[in-house]
Parts: sequence; structure tokens; C-alpha cells
Amino acid sequence: GLTVSQDWDRLRSIIAPTLTVDYTKIGLKRWDNMSADDYMAMITHPGFLGDKTIKTQHLLGQTWWEKISDTEVIGHHQLRAAHQVYETEELKTVKLRGHSHATNEHYYLKIDGVWKFAGLKPNVRFDELRFDEVFKGLD
Repeated sequence: GLTVSQDWDRLRSIIAPTLTVDYTKIGLKRWDNMSADDYMAMITHPGFLGDKTIKTQHLLGQTWWEKISDTEVIGHHQLRAAHQVYETEELKTVKLRGHSHATNEHYYLKIDGVWKFAGLKPNVRFDELRFDEVFKGLD
């Protein structure tokens, strides 16, 4: 079977030096030139995906690709993001569940002949259960 985990080193190896992160559709802000280090710090933060009591699975649905140039592509992805939060890091007792249904633009840039992930723009269609309680938030 396929096992996917939060492999932060692997993610770090595939991201561009700067990213466009547009969270305006989910109530946050847009960063046009977020450094790779700042992006990694944000998503691995304990108030976000670095919370060891949160498990997620993102299932992709319909996908299509938009070629902007020979070095820039936008992936348009439909997804369901399932989230399960546990009481403790031992992951024995489920505290809450919350799921999100969205479309997501992923930005890709070809840098020195290698395609890199260069950002994203989610657009949530609707949430289920207690999704608004999943993340503690960023400081």
C-alpha cells in the first residue's frame, strides 16, 4: 500500500527559493515572495501542520494543468482534506474531526531545469464537522 507522511525534508527539497502563498480565500493574507525558509517555518509550526496531534490526508480529485510558459505551470486541483485531531501525541483518543472541500491552485516553476513547487492558492468550497477547531493558529 501507499504510505505518505509529513516528510518535511522531502518537501524542503522540492520547493522553490521563493513562493507565492495566497491564503486570502481562507481568511488570511497573500505573500508574493515568501522565502522557502519562511514557508517551511509556517507550515511546520505547532499551531499549523507541525502539530503532532493532527493527522491529515489530502485526496485529489479532478486536476488540470495550465501552461503559462516553458518554465511556469499552474496545477488546478480539486481536493478533500481530511483532518483528525487527537487528545495527545500518542494518537489513541480522537478529540475531533474536520474536513475541507476545496479547489487549489498550485504553482510550479522550472528552476535550473528542475520543476519546483512555488506556492498555492486554496479556495475552500465548504467544510465539514469541526474544521474550524482543527488548527490552533500561528503566533
